[in-house]
Amino acid sequence: MGKALVITEKPSVARDIVAALGGFQDHDGYWERDDFVVTFSIGHLVELLPPEEVDPVYKRWTLDLLPILPEEFKLKPKPGTSERMRTLKKLLRRKDVEEVINACDAGREGELIFREIMQFLESDKPVHRLWLQSMTHRAIRAGFDSLEPGEDYDGLGAAARCRSQSDWLIGMNATRALTRRLQGRKERTAWSAGRVQTPTLAIIVARELEILAHVARPYWRIAAQLRAPDHGYEAAWFDPDFRTSGDDSDLRDDRIFDEARAREIAAALEGTSGTARETRKPSRETAPPLFDLTSLQREGNRRFSWSARRTLNAAQRCYEGHKLLTYPRTDSRCLPNDYRETVDEVIRTFAAAAPFGDEARALIERGLENTGRTFDDSGVSDHFAIIPTGKLPEVELRGDDARLFDLVVRRFLASFYPPAIWNRVERVSDVAGHSLRSRSRTLEEPGWRAVIGQTEQEDQALPRLVPGRDEAEGVQVRMQSVEIPAEKTRPAPRISEARLLSLMENAGRSVDDEDLAAVLHEKGIGTPATRADIIENLIQKGYLVRVGKALRPTVKGIRLVDVLERIEADRLASPELTGELEFQLREVERGDRTSEQFMKDMVEYTTQVVDRTKGFDYEDVYPDRDPLGKCPLCERPVYERAWFYRCLENPEAGDGEDCTFRLWKDRAGRYVDRRTARTLLEKKETEVLDGFMTRDGRIYPGALRLEEGKLVLEPAGRADGERAVQDPEYAVDERPLGACPTACGSEVIETPTQYRCKAGLELAERNEALKKEGERPTEKPCPFVLPRTVCKREITRDEAEGYVTSSRTEMLSDFISRFGRPFSARLFVKENGRHGFEFAQRKAGGRKTTRKKTTRKKTGAKTSGKKTTRKKTAAKGARKTPRRKAVRKKRSPGD
Repeated sequence: MGKALVITEKPSVARDIVAALGGFQDHDGYWERDDFVVTFSIGHLVELLPPEEVDPVYKRWTLDLLPILPEEFKLKPKPGTSERMRTLKKLLRRKDVEEVINACDAGREGELIFREIMQFLESDKPVHRLWLQSMTHRAIRAGFDSLEPGEDYDGLGAAARCRSQSDWLIGMNATRALTRRLQGRKERTAWSAGRVQTPTLAIIVARELEILAHVARPYWRIAAQLRAPDHGYEAAWFDPDFRTSGDDSDLRDDRIFDEARAREIAAALEGTSGTARETRKPSRETAPPLFDLTSLQREGNRRFSWSARRTLNAAQRCYEGHKLLTYPRTDSRCLPNDYRETVDEVIRTFAAAAPFGDEARALIERGLENTGRTFDDSGVSDHFAIIPTGKLPEVELRGDDARLFDLVVRRFLASFYPPAIWNRVERVSDVAGHSLRSRSRTLEEPGWRAVIGQTEQEDQALPRLVPGRDEAEGVQVRMQSVEIPAEKTRPAPRISEARLLSLMENAGRSVDDEDLAAVLHEKGIGTPATRADIIENLIQKGYLVRVGKALRPTVKGIRLVDVLERIEADRLASPELTGELEFQLREVERGDRTSEQFMKDMVEYTTQVVDRTKGFDYEDVYPDRDPLGKCPLCERPVYERAWFYRCLENPEAGDGEDCTFRLWKDRAGRYVDRRTARTLLEKKETEVLDGFMTRDGRIYPGALRLEEGKLVLEPAGRADGERAVQDPEYAVDERPLGACPTACGSEVIETPTQYRCKAGLELAERNEALKKEGERPTEKPCPFVLPRTVCKREITRDEAEGYVTSSRTEMLSDFISRFGRPFSARLFVKENGRHGFEFAQRKAGGRKTTRKKTTRKKTGAKTSGKKTTRKKTAAKGARKTPRRKAVRKKRSPGD
């Protein structure tokens, strides 16, 4: 009887399938029984050839070779995957393997991972698709009972391939073109650009420029204390005839921008009497819908200040490792109509145990609300909303996993609860011809809010004007006191990661209308599964930094978007147009658009971006118009240039004789915008500005001033620690991972943050207790320790087990260096019990070697020579095109 080869995306999923189906024998890299062979990938095993391997001519980054448009997109194995590829190749070519089951993650990237393997290994065996919504054993067995033909997912595969190839086309070409045009002489890093990352950056840059351009304006409010017959209350003056103006966002109905008028109104109110009227209305706040990934990431950022990736990682562990949640990479917030019985079963499970027993039992007693909204086939895409599977944790959850599981379960239960009822009060007091307003919002019935623990009052309850009445008018009141607080307008806040996820979901638009949001949902930037990586990639490339919950563009990020907008490379910098491309990918997935048609459009897109980048002249992009002021040294008009502001060049001056004034746009990590430059030229100093940055990323305020043409920064406060982010804490599996590699005789166990030698941990704790008691420890603990987060990458239990048993891991990707750059490496146990890195080297003389990084100093000494030579060679090759000579009519980026 023939067998089916099951290929999963990760080793842990393969083990789950083996455990769920049972009866397998363990072999080297796979499991086998009479009807199935189960093996695994490790994410993407292959990648598209880079340009220099498509054709050696592309080793030189020159504009005349662009655009690069391969006739065929070929694949090659990723570094460190050769052993896995050999196993897959051997199993695919076995004569008793008659079909293949695609058990990779049920989404676009999982489909691409599988199809790339089949393409690279040239397998034409029939394929079936395993499509799982959760990882419980019951769900896995049900999935194998309902396998679908692989060709049913050809549209998804075509969309995945189009996404990969289009990102290669745009990324490779735009990055090379922009790097050649924007890179300074002392700069080595590339100016990376991409179909999705650059429009996302443009959203943040637009807000930052709005913040920088904001001019603080003083205004006054009028705050009053009034007395009703049986109570006192606060009220604020407002203009009932005020109408919003789109031209001036600072205007509000309670702001007065003329101090004399504010004092005149206050004087008129002093010591007078008037009447008050009020209306009290109940307001129903419906329970929020179930989570999709984007809304879960937003809530994680809002509640815990988590990044989108940190939330996704915790959700993935709860889905894949603990089997507690359904598939997290979903854009649906509904459940199928036939899922009601499953939901009832999950609720009964929670009703029988803490900590959600009370909330679940209340649902059983009162019944479920909002079922029409929740059970809706039309709102379900490839996956339904994120909900608990009904499985209770086998080990005590800790850290991120515990908090995320609690968040999802409470949202799940709350979504079936009745609405929260608020009492809204609007009171208007008419005194001396002026109107004063009092508002309050108090929670009368907590409803669903009690489930998620949000029952605190937002306002202090306002006593009734007339006891027992919800509406009252003409009640006599008198003024007790009036104050005129002076304030200043503030710019819009920086965009938080939660807000950015929402904007990406809606193609960069702020959307309050649910119908419009539904239309834009398919035109979002990226997908729920990729948005976290997009944000992290922008940070790694040096375009964004985190400041608390908010995201802020770097000077480099602002420059990139500024140039793209000036040269009218609209498609690369426009969130709306990028959202249209995402919609077209969905059309490819549904079969409404052919992949050939999509890729043809991408070739035109790429060619347009390259042509505009290659063809612009700096004097056209930064023309001698709209001077900002006079040069402090020569008094000629100062104009904006690419990297700085400078006075108009003197055509009669010889080399090195022209005015030396330069006002650089980058000062201690803060962008010097046109408004700031104009202020410096006019007043020679600025007010205190926020946003200067230390080298380790902490933010501090400061003032700028010009002294004899030189820019001076005076700090006006201490740098804060907003950017310090703690590593996540993980749930603990109490099973040992194996014997300690240091041969101390103990076992390695998990802690929330480390994999640690058990005996070493216990001795370290005893030594710490001795120190507190004033005694000196006599024994040194075993030094073995492996952090569960290494270079911003989670080390999974599977990887840690290999590290413990073999003293090294397989090649791992997605580490992030301290400079923000991604890299791949093997981890190995050093003599001191800590971890070191082994990096795969390119083939040299037909032989592949690896280099070990033991200490930073030693590694640099051993490897820097070869590596530097290779870099210098590349750099020289990139500069073989003639550099344009500095001529006054043809400005370079530094002019």
